[in-house]
Amino acid sequence: MQTPPRISVVIPAYNCADTLARAVDSAVAGADYARTAMNLPLHTEIVVVNGASTDDTAAAIAALDARLAAAPHITFKSTFFSPNRGPGPSRNEGVRLASAPFIAFLDADDEYLPPHLGLCLSALLADRSIGYVWTRRRLDVPVHPSWGPSLDRSTVMNLCVRRIWHEIAKGFPEHADFLKISCEDSFYRIVLAALAEGRAIDEETVLVHFQPGNSLDRQKEKFATPLHDWDGDREIAQPTPAIMSLLEDRLAYVERLKSELRGN
Repeated sequence: MQTPPRISVVIPAYNCADTLARAVDSAVAGADYARTAMNLPLHTEIVVVNGASTDDTAAAIAALDARLAAAPHITFKSTFFSPNRGPGPSRNEGVRLASAPFIAFLDADDEYLPPHLGLCLSALLADRSIGYVWTRRRLDVPVHPSWGPSLDRSTVMNLCVRRIWHEIAKGFPEHADFLKISCEDSFYRIVLAALAEGRAIDEETVLVHFQPGNSLDRQKEKFATPLHDWDGDREIAQPTPAIMSLLEDRLAYVERLKSELRGN
């Protein structure tokens, strides 16, 4: 009998008591949709990493753990990760705790639309040469359409990756400068694109919510402006020399791997 496919959804959680249940429930709904509407008998593991939250996130996690304990085809895991070092290190910790061969990421203030998990996993199961897939995102604030492809290629909540490629890519960067700049998603996508073949799925499957102070909030003016009119010098923060050096080192590592595989 063929083993059902398994996927792990990794959710970094920092001071998100008010939104975490919505995010987790969207992953559960996506798993149910894949099984019922798409006839994909997957088992879904949800891994929440509490990055030393100071609000009621721990209580929200405990409530989810109790509610999902008997959920069929769902495994719920959580861990406390201290000190808080940002979403990148928390995601890496979540992947270490996860057990599935396919990894998806979700922010605790966003949510999946029902087809997300099924579409991503179906594409990866159909073609073993693909290392990862990504979908389009829907934002709940006005965004100029010219930004769409750029945004979809620079975030990870709309991404599903084979675990092996996450590990070969060395996961998300963990340098302290990413706490100030918050460009770990772009860094990860650049390295992954250099390492493995990816494929776009032309459907909106992730809903990104505006929250006061989050990345979308800080960049509202930028995303409301046509891409070709945006002045890069107006960016809130530029990558530091340490971040650029780390990216160069990671890309050089990828090129060395490719060279070894070619026998050069």
